[in-house]
Amino acid sequence: MPIQIAVGLALGAVLLYPAIRICRRAGLRWPLALVVFVPLVGPLILLALLAFMIWPSDIYGKR
Repeated sequence: MPIQIAVGLALGAVLLYPAIRICRRAGLRWPLALVVFVPLVGPLILLALLAFMIWPSDIYGKR
């Protein structure tokens, strides 16, 4: 059991750094990247949020 927790935290940490950089470049607050730690679906939730929201750094403002 502790091995699974360690592997999960390591994988989350590996995914967290790029997620923070993506959120910052999109003009979003970095704590949004913490959704990566939601088991199984966290990275998918973050990708869906980034895909369908209007980014504050978008120079055109709307789609």
